[in-house]
Amino acid sequence: MIIFKIQNIYMGKYEILAGLSLTINVISFASIIYNMNETKNASSFTWVYLIGNLIGQLLLITYGILNKAWGVYLPTMFIFAGLSYITYVKYNYNITSQVIKVMN
Repeated sequence: MIIFKIQNIYMGKYEILAGLSLTINVISFASIIYNMNETKNASSFTWVYLIGNLIGQLLLITYGILNKAWGVYLPTMFIFAGLSYITYVKYNYNITSQVIKVMN
């Protein structure tokens, strides 16, 4: 059932709730990304969490695209990008700190 149309993009009846929820999640997640960019410290994120969450976000993006649910997949793409950045920081700065420990 189509409830309303925004610029030729159709939204399901309650998709606006999912979009709003995910948008709030992206905004709150941005503060984590900002802090990590400043400190380069990703030690509080485990590899299991990061890999599991990346896979989960990919599945949610796929679901949103297949169902043409832009309120689901657009905010999720931002979360996926943030998780990818966290993974990058964790991998690169973890290796750097290990090299520094070996050199000392």
